[in-house]
Amino acid sequence: MKPSLLAILFCGLSLNLFAQQHPSSEQIQQLDRLHLIIERSSIDSVKVHYAKIMTALKLPLTSFKLPDGHYHGESPYDDYNYKHEVTFEIKEGELISVDYDEVHKLGKGKQDDTTYCKKMSVSGTTPAIAYPIYEKALIQTQNAEAIDAVSGASYSFYRLKLAMAYAILNGPL
Repeated sequence: MKPSLLAILFCGLSLNLFAQQHPSSEQIQQLDRLHLIIERSSIDSVKVHYAKIMTALKLPLTSFKLPDGHYHGESPYDDYNYKHEVTFEIKEGELISVDYDEVHKLGKGKQDDTTYCKKMSVSGTTPAIAYPIYEKALIQTQNAEAIDAVSGASYSFYRLKLAMAYAILNGPL
């Protein structure tokens, strides 16, 4: 008996979802490499490497047609002891909520750190301003590649997308 086309497609989809829920060490290594590039390179270099690595990983940042559920992703700690965390929810195939912050090892997030935000305000924005803009844009566009970087928060723009990639690889909670 030959398998139907529908059965073949379902099997392929199931394998893809399984792969997303169980990331390979190669996928994690690529994201960890990208994390270091984001933290230690010029923004122009970040743009180039980000595009290459994300294309190779084939993660659906251009469409959040993921299984329904809550997702959480975080990067390793950076050189300043911050990890970049995102939690988002997919419902009926759509992104309905996003929460992003960069959290210090001691537990304080940049959004709520008034001292940090005051220092960063000289760049033209703060995490308390930029992160909600990113979250709202993601929900409106349903496409992480379609949103624009907030002036003064370009590195955070890539950190957010990196955290989302970790979340997608981890799969729904």
